[in-house]
Amino acid sequence: MEEITLFVKLLQSTISPIVLISGVGLILLSLTNRLARTIDRSRTMVHELENDDGSEKEKKRLQLRILFKRSKILRHSIVAISFSILTSSLIILVLLIMNLLKIDLEWLGIIFFFFSIIGIILSAIFLFIDVSLTLKALEFEVEGHI
Repeated sequence: MEEITLFVKLLQSTISPIVLISGVGLILLSLTNRLARTIDRSRTMVHELENDDGSEKEKKRLQLRILFKRSKILRHSIVAISFSILTSSLIILVLLIMNLLKIDLEWLGIIFFFFSIIGIILSAIFLFIDVSLTLKALEFEVEGHI
């Protein structure tokens, strides 16, 4: 009976980090989709620049620079959110060790949780910057049409 109680306690303590990983995973999916779109748009823009002799060339170069900058910012956001997933996974490992070996590693779990939250915050900041740059690129694209 004690083994069942230990197992239930282990499951209960690891549910929160698993839910955190699941939610953060959805943010990661969104970020990778945004990155894929900037890469696809950049490739299209390069192709247009190679085949365009018109007056729009400088405008397209500016948009391409913004797209490249967005891609780098999204990369930072993806790294930050992936770091959050890693540290949340380490929380699960710490909880497993604590429950199985009866070692007090609470301080280590708190440190990993702190780093996990920092990763989410950094990722959100980079996402905000990316959205701002997206609107700036849109402004150049619609300029003169509205």
